[in-house]
Amino acid sequence: MDEGFVIRELPDGGSEFVLDQPVLSYIRVDDQSKFQFGETQLAIGAPFVLVIDGVTHHLNPRRWSALGPVLALYPSTARWVWTSARGELTAVFERGDTLTVSPDPTLRAWSLGTVYCLPAGPV
Repeated sequence: MDEGFVIRELPDGGSEFVLDQPVLSYIRVDDQSKFQFGETQLAIGAPFVLVIDGVTHHLNPRRWSALGPVLALYPSTARWVWTSARGELTAVFERGDTLTVSPDPTLRAWSLGTVYCLPAGPV
């Protein structure tokens, strides 16, 4: 099955995700914040941090009225997407904007295709 990305192991125990199609196709908000890159979807189900133009936004995908800053990512291209060994996912975009999702003790914090972070860490 083609995931739409290649996973490379990093020396620190984390993983890098090299997207086949790094251009952000669209953003969707429902019970999660979803970012579509071609056939690959990044879904965020836990609070996350978004830094746009040097301004830090602490966001929650279930607080829809505060999610306006995510729209500033569109249009954009993901330059680098990786996860630390402890399961924190970071995406850096072409303009230098960053999105960071830490593991959550009770929720699936993030998923990228079929790779996801359980409450206990990455799977």
